[in-house]
Amino acid sequence: MVAAGFRTSAWLGADRSVLEWGDNASGEVGDGSTTRRITPTAVRGLGHADKGQDITFGDSHVLLVTTDGRVLAWGHNKSGQLGDGETVDRPRPHEVAGLHNIRAVAAGASFSLALGVDGAVRAWGNNQSGQLGDGNAPIDHGSPATVQGLGPGSGVVRIAAGLSFGLVLKRDGSVLAWGNGTSGQLGIGSSGKVSAPTQVRGLGPGSGVVAIAAGGSFALALKADGTLLAWGNNASGQLGDGTAPKDHAAPVPVRGIGRGSGVVAIAAGATFALALKRDGTVRAWGNNASGQLGDGTSPHDHATPVAVVGLGARQPIKAIAAGGSHSLATRADGSTVAWGNNSSGQLGDNTAPTDHATPVAVAIPRGSR
Repeated sequence: MVAAGFRTSAWLGADRSVLEWGDNASGEVGDGSTTRRITPTAVRGLGHADKGQDITFGDSHVLLVTTDGRVLAWGHNKSGQLGDGETVDRPRPHEVAGLHNIRAVAAGASFSLALGVDGAVRAWGNNQSGQLGDGNAPIDHGSPATVQGLGPGSGVVRIAAGLSFGLVLKRDGSVLAWGNGTSGQLGIGSSGKVSAPTQVRGLGPGSGVVAIAAGGSFALALKADGTLLAWGNNASGQLGDGTAPKDHAAPVPVRGIGRGSGVVAIAAGATFALALKRDGTVRAWGNNASGQLGDGTSPHDHATPVAVVGLGARQPIKAIAAGGSHSLATRADGSTVAWGNNSSGQLGDNTAPTDHATPVAVAIPRGSR
């Protein structure tokens, strides 16, 4: 598994160990320092039981779900996004109190979400735009609290977090959003801020949605039949419908990714998006100023999907991640490639600050795979 933050990256090995690299100004690499790392580095302070099953980045903080359902956090903490009741940065992992039996986490710019096995969604950190979903904006929270209407038994199966908005998918296909919607990223047909979960237009029970992703100020929803929908900010063509720079406050189809597309996974960066197909190839669209679309045409944006070069059937991709302006992809053998912005070493290939408009190999130690 791979994960990407604004200028930092992470990798979970087959043994559930954690490596990170890139910007470390707030301690988000988790090695106890604030020194930039341009090749993968082991996170320090993880005990024998602290093996990861899910990892996510905010702008400058990290959340890790351990295999026994606890949540560890580290990095920037100005808004209480580490969930320790304080606002002091932490360069090493600590456990978020009160969270047990967690199955997934998501992180926005300066807030955090956690999904329990019981379907409850908890949130903490910055709440200036109502992104904690508790109806109490703009009051921040330094410890987890339940999102309004999403307690145990809510049926939530997936969570995602954008810059300052939250997104969930329920078992029945319903998609709900809350927080900052000034660019239409809540998908409710209008702009503005909403401090409690609200259904995305047209994505109610029976919608067929199986996966969601949240970018900076836009969102994606993948249906079981391969159809991909997008909504929100479209200044760089990140909605993939060919209408940039026109924003959309309700879902629109991504061009060329319709019924039977074969797309099995999606990822959303700050202003671009990725889609992984069943054949192991990857499509990308949106902002390409740093080469984050991986098609070799930087700095030209693309308002419809293009193929990432060099990722084909010979070595098919199994997982993707999108960061601030860089991308990651992992193969079945654990080898990983990256492309896009490399100003902080987030590509992990030891060439910082050189950007790469096509995939390059991340220096994952062979013994770690």
